[in-house]
Amino acid sequence: MKRVFGKKKAAGPPPPSLADASGGIGKRMDGIDEKIAGLDKELKAYKDKLKTTKNPAAKKQIQKRAMEVLKRKRMYEQQRDHMAGQQFNVDQAAFGIESAKATVSTVAAMKTANTELKKTIQKDLNIDDVEDIADDMAELMEDFNEINEALGQVSDTLCLLSRRP
Repeated sequence: MKRVFGKKKAAGPPPPSLADASGGIGKRMDGIDEKIAGLDKELKAYKDKLKTTKNPAAKKQIQKRAMEVLKRKRMYEQQRDHMAGQQFNVDQAAFGIESAKATVSTVAAMKTANTELKKTIQKDLNIDDVEDIADDMAELMEDFNEINEALGQVSDTLCLLSRRP
């Protein structure tokens, strides 16, 4: 039985990747550059002929041909510039995709590190133990300061005793 809106379309070939599209555009630009270089040579030849030609009718004919070549050259240059813009857009899209993939992998790594850190803190660290250690250290520092003060008083007393005549 046929569908109401027609048959299902057959799957065609897969679309080209961005790298393939960029490479294809690059090849076409190279071909256009070769054509432009050929037209430049042709223009140079016409320029040289114009310098050596004396006949005004022949000069006019050479100028007409040179103008046609110049028009073709400008057309190819416009096509090349248009393709360069397309290639830039394709390359920019590829860069965006690569950046997105890098961001996804970075976020995944950060999630993994976060879960590991939570497990480690829950398993190996107890806040009560940390507070007890901090309190013990504070008490030890107070004791140490008292000992230093006592030693300082003893040494002051000794200095005063040694100065007596």
